[in-house]
Amino acid sequence: MKEGKDKTRVPILAAGGIVVRNDGKPAIAVVQLRKMSAWMLPKGKLAAGESAIAAARREVLEETGHRVSIHEFLGTLAYETGGRQKIVHFWRMQALGGPVGDLMRDVKAMEWLALEEAIERLSHARERAFLQQVGPLAIRRAARPQRKSVVRRPRPRPVPQPHAPAVPELVAPVDFAAPLPADRLARVASPPLDSHASERAIAGENPIETNLFEKNLLEKNLLEKTWDWVRQTTLQAKPPRR
Repeated sequence: MKEGKDKTRVPILAAGGIVVRNDGKPAIAVVQLRKMSAWMLPKGKLAAGESAIAAARREVLEETGHRVSIHEFLGTLAYETGGRQKIVHFWRMQALGGPVGDLMRDVKAMEWLALEEAIERLSHARERAFLQQVGPLAIRRAARPQRKSVVRRPRPRPVPQPHAPAVPELVAPVDFAAPLPADRLARVASPPLDSHASERAIAGENPIETNLFEKNLLEKNLLEKTWDWVRQTTLQAKPPRR
């Protein structure tokens, strides 16, 4: 007697789903059992060692014939049946395509109904109240577009480029052999001898126009002319003796 009493005190654990299908208009699955022809939400008892979410997926497939994707947990429905407490966990589910199998023998029919029609079709007041509470949330969540998982690829790191060598500025070649203009040649050859020229240059009165570069060019031209004269006079080959 004690074992029988203890068994009656253990609650019955079950699981099911609010199954939604979106084919233009959202619809919810309800099933009709052969026993007493009652219309109910798809659900069933847990098998030995089975988790609640696994039982919910299995029972929905057996009673509706549809594969589903399971989403957020919607709530628990608890009531007494046959002198025992029964606890049913419900998840929101999305139907994947059409039916893939026949209905189990305990199920007589299955229909897709709008939310208000599904609430009115259910045979038990407890399930009508539960669907009226969680049904709008399931419809709203099911209407949201599914997010696609995006695989983020690592961005390629920029390859360091070698620094380009500095391009030298083009400088016009200097022709050292070219004679200087007469006016510059006169200024370089005989620069003004004025002890106060630098002071007046600073003051801006008489800038110094002596160009050392041009002076060096003049000296180089003079050396080249001297060397040409020496080469023509002294280094010229003498005529052979007769």
